Amino acid sequence: MMIRINLLPVRAKVTGEKGRQILVLLAFVLVAAAAGNFFWYSDRDDVVQRQAAGLNATRARIAELDKTIGEVKNINARKVEVEKKLAVLDELRRGRNGPVRMLDALATALPKKAWINTFAEERGAVKLIGSAVSHDDVAELMRNLNSMVWTPKGIGRLVEQRKEAKTSRVELIAAEVAIEEFPVGDIKPFFSNVDLKSTAAGAAPSKPGAVPTVDFDISLNANYAI
Repeated sequence: MMIRINLLPVRAKVTGEKGRQILVLLAFVLVAAAAGNFFWYSDRDDVVQRQAAGLNATRARIAELDKTIGEVKNINARKVEVEKKLAVLDELRRGRNGPVRMLDALATALPKKAWINTFAEERGAVKLIGSAVSHDDVAELMRNLNSMVWTPKGIGRLVEQRKEAKTSRVELIAAEVAIEEFPVGDIKPFFSNVDLKSTAAGAAPSKPGAVPTVDFDISLNANYAI
């Protein structure tokens, strides 16, 4: 006689235990996944917050630099404006002093036996009409006009200017030391393009014992920017 054992209740119990284990495992996985997502999101949020803070700091720095650049531009603009005003003042100073110095140089260049009858000037172009006792006096006047210069120590005559030399020798008109050397850049000629247009014998002397004269016509350019 065969004995039969009913295993259905055991199988049902085992199956129930496995189901509970699977549910517990599934719940653990879900909890772990939720915790992982939370920590990942929190880390990403911290990164975003740090990046946003860095971006705001960069924007603040850019705004500060823009302000500084604006101030520098204003300073440069004011500097340019001041330089223009100084240039105008310097031009006015030269316009005031230049003609006086030029006439002083002309008087210095004029030999004792020569004189100016007519002086005409227009935009720096000068026309001199005068007389001299002899042609030698006219030649001396031409040499003097070509050699009259302005130096940091006043009016002088250019004595020697060597080719490609950095300095030139000048005979100062009013100074204790008669001749000095100056850098070429410090020497400014009073007159340029000095041209003897014509010479002619002057009118016959009207008085007994008067010396005959030589009339001359000279053109030149005067440098007022001294």
